[in-house]
Amino acid sequence: MTPDQHSGLRVSESSETGVHVGAAVGVAAAGLIAVGVACVLSPAAVQAGPELCPFRRLTGLPCPGCGLTRSWVFLMHGDVGAAVGFNLVGPVALLTVLLAVAVAVWSLARRRSAPLDRMRDLVFGRVGIGVAVIWLVYGAARIVDAAVGSGLFPAVT
Repeated sequence: MTPDQHSGLRVSESSETGVHVGAAVGVAAAGLIAVGVACVLSPAAVQAGPELCPFRRLTGLPCPGCGLTRSWVFLMHGDVGAAVGFNLVGPVALLTVLLAVAVAVWSLARRRSAPLDRMRDLVFGRVGIGVAVIWLVYGAARIVDAAVGSGLFPAVT
């Protein structure tokens, strides 16, 4: 029996008695890096930062993800109003990432894949698909709003 088998941790397989270490560490690391960047960047820096969205650069219109980085940065610096103004989905996405990090760490600590597996099933199941559809409808509404200039949504430039 290898040390990995004895501890309940699995490097390359997932089971009810073990956790896929690579997946759990990957989820935790990616989430912590993203949240860490949002904490480190200043709101002033991202507000006047470069335009990185290829869709916006090509069309001049915001994509569904436009404003997410700024939303996270403002949220991590306590400005919820500005965060929601940049992208309504930003706070929901940030909370989802924080929850995913907590579940991944919990799965590693408990040496059980079940919590991470349940989170994956939720995110890629009906709930996740529903949230994705709402996000895309919101994004499409922002695109139409920006194209016709009605001003229903705040401009994300």
